[in-house]
Amino acid sequence: MIGVTTQTADEPEEAFGTDWLRLALRRCELLAQMHSVSSDARWMISFAIQWAPFGGASAAELLERFGVSRRRFMELVLEGLAPKSTDVQKIRAMKSHLRTSLVQAWNVQ
Repeated sequence: MIGVTTQTADEPEEAFGTDWLRLALRRCELLAQMHSVSSDARWMISFAIQWAPFGGASAAELLERFGVSRRRFMELVLEGLAPKSTDVQKIRAMKSHLRTSLVQAWNVQ
């Protein structure tokens, strides 16, 4: 069977497309299963991943859902993905990659 692509040769690949979204959400779930992120952090990280393709959620959405500013929300997400002393190298790398991707997607200054 031949794969069909909707992307033309001159179009750049989506940085935060559906493949990235699925992989990032799976990684978040794995981190939660490994007890490497708290349930509160997992909830916020999942939310951040889901909004990444859109440049992040609005300040109003974050205030309504989490009761915090956009800046504070991202601080909490990044704290949730901070490496723990008990994390093995592979988990540290996974967290680092998610942190980097979310900072880029949400355009954190």
